[in-house]
Amino acid sequence: MTKARGSRSPKPPARRKGSPPAPLGDPLEPLRTKRWLSEAQRKAIHMGSILVPLGLLYQWLPWPRGKVEWRWFLLSLTLIAMAIDVVRIHDRRIGRYFRQFFGRLIREHERVNLLGSTYLLIAALLAVEIFPRPIAAAALGFTILGDAMAALVGKAYGRRRLFGKTLEGSAAGLAACLLWAAFLAAAGWVAWPVAVAGALVASLIELLPIPLDDNLGMTLFAGYTMKLLGALG
Repeated sequence: MTKARGSRSPKPPARRKGSPPAPLGDPLEPLRTKRWLSEAQRKAIHMGSILVPLGLLYQWLPWPRGKVEWRWFLLSLTLIAMAIDVVRIHDRRIGRYFRQFFGRLIREHERVNLLGSTYLLIAALLAVEIFPRPIAAAALGFTILGDAMAALVGKAYGRRRLFGKTLEGSAAGLAACLLWAAFLAAAGWVAWPVAVAGALVASLIELLPIPLDDNLGMTLFAGYTMKLLGALG
């Protein structure tokens, strides 16, 4: 039997020699989604808190200055934030108004838990209390910059997943931590090996699925690592 005409699908026409290639996807397209823009708004607030470690390092404000004043300052902010969270979680009406006002800035698990900003304040208070001032500032900087960049890049360009995180996001977080480490070392606040070790530990904790909020985990593990290495050195 002879094959019926049209049984074969026609081949696509060959591209003419010298014609322009097919247009590629817009690399900025992932940055225009509502999901990413909501995360960018959230992390913009998060990254704004870099003023805390910078203030710890350079003491440019008339108050707070010194460990005692920073302790009371951060303790006051932490207690206020925790009080707001408790009322928000247990009063449905206030919680509803809170969600309507902040919208997508609040993650699903934060509806019945402390906000990430509250955890960051707790981490800052513990860091100031436990570590020397440069180490506390370094650990907080790793948390603020590393966590923010990991989330932003991961949500936009993350493809390969490990432990529920994306490798692309974790790589971006590591790069941000290393840049902060370079700044600290170049300015003479922390020795190069100590700063790099803190950056690596903070990035590892961000990636691993430990049962601890990243703001706390990254700050405390990186801080203890740098404190130990500083003592050994």
